[in-house]
Amino acid sequence: MDALGNNTVPSTPLNRRPIMKRNSQGLKQRPSHDTEREFGGTLGALCIPILLPLTVMFLICVSRSPEASLLQWPPALPSTDQLWDPLAPVLLLGWISLHALLYVLPLGKVSEGLVLRNGTRLKYPINGFHSLCISGVLLMLLLGLGAPLGSLFELLLPLAACAIAGSYLFSLYLYIRSFWVPSHALALGGNTGNPLYDFFIGRELNPRIGNFDLKYFCELRPGLIGWVSHPAGQHGQFTSRY
Repeated sequence: MDALGNNTVPSTPLNRRPIMKRNSQGLKQRPSHDTEREFGGTLGALCIPILLPLTVMFLICVSRSPEASLLQWPPALPSTDQLWDPLAPVLLLGWISLHALLYVLPLGKVSEGLVLRNGTRLKYPINGFHSLCISGVLLMLLLGLGAPLGSLFELLLPLAACAIAGSYLFSLYLYIRSFWVPSHALALGGNTGNPLYDFFIGRELNPRIGNFDLKYFCELRPGLIGWVSHPAGQHGQFTSRY
């Protein structure tokens, strides 16, 4: 009894209610279905993969038209014959294969990534600059040998069409294979349960074939280093005209 006459029970280890702590490790392993969605959510995941490739194709068509104006009407639209050339997939696969080979060559150092949810670290070859230099040297050699690199501009539409189709197929492969990986390998923001959004954002965090990191390769190698071919092709086109 206290000074006011109230009956009180002393707080002892026997009657004190235990404080429940959240299992942070369990929460990390649990698929994230309530993560804040990016790029406009489902609407963005539906529109971006459709409108962005169409915009690229439209801009290429406009740049090749005599007026080269976005305001021309009717807009410059390609015919089906202009979208396909058997040389386009050969060039595309050859370029990707070249950089896949440069990726696995023992050039540069190997660094470890961040600690993953299962406590491991992945290793990444830091040889992108070497690949860039080798690509530049090869293109300069082709120019010196008189290779018709200027004709690449005539293949912009079929090259873009092949790249877009290949990207869709590759994305579908990555989405399907993500259902056979362990839960800790899934991206927290890409495992929402919405197929459209998960397909767009990517379910698997670090998709790999052996030690070959597919996301790391596709983000940096064929596309960004591919810009090296632009000045080389422009130089070839200029020299072929004059």
